[in-house]
Amino acid sequence: MNDNAIGWLEVTDICNIHCQGCYREILGEGHKSLVQLKEEVTLLQKWRNCDGISLAGGEPILHPEIVELISFITSLGMKSMILSNGYALTEDLLWKLKKAGLTGVSFHIDSTQIRPEFKKRELTSELEVNELRLKLGRRMRKVGLYAHFGITVTKDNFKEIPDFLKWSIDNMELINGITLIIFRGMPVADGIQYYSKGEKVAIDKKSLGYTITEEEMNEERIMAQDVYAMIKEHYPEYGTSTYLGGTINHDTYKWLIGNIIVNSKGKAFGAYGKSTVEWLQSTYHLFTGKYFVYAKKRIGNKIFFMSLLDKSVRKAFFKFLGYALVKPWRFFYPVNAFGIGIVQAPDMLPDGRIEMCDDCPDMCVYEGKLVNSCRLDEHRKFGDLLTAKIDDGTSKKMTKKRELPFALHDN
Repeated sequence: MNDNAIGWLEVTDICNIHCQGCYREILGEGHKSLVQLKEEVTLLQKWRNCDGISLAGGEPILHPEIVELISFITSLGMKSMILSNGYALTEDLLWKLKKAGLTGVSFHIDSTQIRPEFKKRELTSELEVNELRLKLGRRMRKVGLYAHFGITVTKDNFKEIPDFLKWSIDNMELINGITLIIFRGMPVADGIQYYSKGEKVAIDKKSLGYTITEEEMNEERIMAQDVYAMIKEHYPEYGTSTYLGGTINHDTYKWLIGNIIVNSKGKAFGAYGKSTVEWLQSTYHLFTGKYFVYAKKRIGNKIFFMSLLDKSVRKAFFKFLGYALVKPWRFFYPVNAFGIGIVQAPDMLPDGRIEMCDDCPDMCVYEGKLVNSCRLDEHRKFGDLLTAKIDDGTSKKMTKKRELPFALHDN
């Protein structure tokens, strides 16, 4: 908790588009002052010992002093990553942000959003959004900044994950990695009663932005293991190296970070494993006193040096050698480790307890204390995290299903 690579900064609650299941409501608070933001950054650095700050909202680039804020983060020796929908991100602003020290942008762009670019048309596929992603990717490359793309995984686009991944790998000169965020929402049903500070509170679709209906609650839940299996089926070389479990069940994967070592022709060789991450984090912490996040440069084929320590990389390296020795010019095809993250946000268990992400990487500051950013609105609206009690009938129904979704970690 207090030696964590990431600090999460809520810059504003104002946004210029709408995303299905968004965890942040516009409550009229608007942009935080630069003085308050600097204070929160300082507290995050002190309490979290973070290597990088994730700037979120709302849409953080709408903040009128976003460049000054990035400069302040840079002056403290930390990296910065803006989580953005990209709609208002101009090339001119990107150049200013780069000069201020911005590390990169993680874009949330998917078919669930209501965006001006879509002109109210119904999207039937994630692939219809690729043109917009490419436009932003090219803009980022022109400026020379890190670009990451994330989508919300729903029952409607789950089967498109392999196509989205293939497209991302085919364009990895523009894209540094992707994140697949599994849709979550707070279940609202007659058999579920919520409490705040011991007092009953009424929850409906207007109470919080991330509620879901009883019908949605009873649907089969997509889990991190499902997304993993879908990727593995189409990319056997894909492997995972890092994870965060749940706060209740030890076999829950809340964050599952993997990669594919692949060349510019789309030929996959394998993946780096846990030994590479352990070596990187231990060495980085030894010399800096912090844990690492947000690579400023691609590692490229230097990843193969880790074959000395990591058997997963060693296996990939031998496969690469066999591939290149057949046609030696293949040695010159660019190789990179393409990152793939899977996030399964908080779930409600049949007994009403909430399964959170162990050692939450995205804690933010609220009224002088650290709180989970994906449930910040509960603090804002009710003064504390909500708890739930479930009647026996509803609980029995829930035991026949997987854990219920609880909150969407949208960005």
